[in-house]
Amino acid sequence: MRMRMRMRMRMRMTTCVWGLAACLVAAVVFGPGCAPSMAQDVSKAPEDYNIRKDECIFEDRKEFLLDQAKGNDDFSTLVKALESVPDLIPIFENKKDKLTILAPTNEAFATFFKDFNSSAEEFLKDKNLVKLVLSYHVIPSVVPYSDMEMALKPLFMSQVGVTTSVPGDDLSLTRVKPAGKDEYVIRSAGYASAAYLSPDSVWACNGVINPINYVLVPRQATITKPSLRIANGGSGGNPKDGDDEKKDKEG
Repeated sequence: MRMRMRMRMRMRMTTCVWGLAACLVAAVVFGPGCAPSMAQDVSKAPEDYNIRKDECIFEDRKEFLLDQAKGNDDFSTLVKALESVPDLIPIFENKKDKLTILAPTNEAFATFFKDFNSSAEEFLKDKNLVKLVLSYHVIPSVVPYSDMEMALKPLFMSQVGVTTSVPGDDLSLTRVKPAGKDEYVIRSAGYASAAYLSPDSVWACNGVINPINYVLVPRQATITKPSLRIANGGSGGNPKDGDDEKKDKEG
């Protein structure tokens, strides 16, 4: 079943089978700082998102992904990390190769560093680790929040697998209700941590940025740096977060 869903998600990346826009309340898991300056009507996007074409997704969005991140103060730590690995920069400035970035906010990085008694300065010293972790947050296609939510609608799919730019290390998307909250949100689970996504997708010429509230850790990173193993799934989520939805379906 999950394999079929992956195939359908990949089809959506190029044919826009799911084009319905959707929105949850960002305050569920995020502060107001990560909201984009102007909402974008996803229904007006080309069906193929202009993937592999030398054209912007939206004519009025000429800024590249890196430019959009630089223009948002809440992504300053992410920008520093990207700029610390110069060979990654061209990837985010290529008009043909459309991408999706699951972008940890400054608060997400701060929580991550606190969990491991580290800092941005300490993290940036290990260029190989930075490159690996950042690559894990890049989906090599266009997958805005609205597409994810549509794929995870009740009675359709409970889990979706998403390919990342780290070979063999996929992410799992689920629709969950965080403890103490009334609204469902999308949770992205990596090998060693998880994060909640904000519904406020930030569009760029060559892709989309989906803010997240924790740093995702790929399996390879836990091998080279065992201290990055997180037993409880990370501050962005807990393995039990989906229990409420399961009970709703069973009921």
